Amino acid sequence: MSISSASMRVLIRSGGFTALELLLGMALTVLLAVGVSPLVVALERADVTAGDRTVAVSQGRVAVARLERDLRLASSGDCGFAVEGPILEATAKQVVFLGHPGPAAGPYLQEWEISGSSLMRRWGACPSSLPSTFPHSLYADNKTMLEGLSSDARFSYVVNGASVSGTVSKSDLAWVDAIVLYAAGRDSAGVWRAEVSTTARVGR
Repeated sequence: MSISSASMRVLIRSGGFTALELLLGMALTVLLAVGVSPLVVALERADVTAGDRTVAVSQGRVAVARLERDLRLASSGDCGFAVEGPILEATAKQVVFLGHPGPAAGPYLQEWEISGSSLMRRWGACPSSLPSTFPHSLYADNKTMLEGLSSDARFSYVVNGASVSGTVSKSDLAWVDAIVLYAAGRDSAGVWRAEVSTTARVGR
């Protein structure tokens, strides 16, 4: 049985794509890719930001727990100079105090400082006399506890049950009951974690 040329053209047409159809298909594919790619990029960025926020929250919790522990251990016992309490300096950006972690360890000098956008923890051996200032050369160890803090990060204090912002006068240092830390971090998307805040009680 022979197949006519007209029937052959119908069979060829029904079994494949014309060049025009291929071009239209490719154009639609490109348009779809161009339209979807911003969504894919946005989802990837959101995933990265969420991961950064999770890490930041964990770091904030570690920093808060360490500050609370350090202040629970604050003590002027066995210090080489006479002081009424463990707190030696208290400002909006820095707190310096004496610590005594246990009977096997001697007293030490400790500082928590908000330096630029970082929260720093420093400690060193207790000096033999009370320093008039507290330069970083007094400390043997420096650690960055948090980075990327906003400019309003600060310390405030509870003195005899009253809240005090800014610098605590030297005459009131012995009456500091607690130290309040407030800090929030920012990234390109804005605040990348809930505020880090704690009220750490001071040991005696």
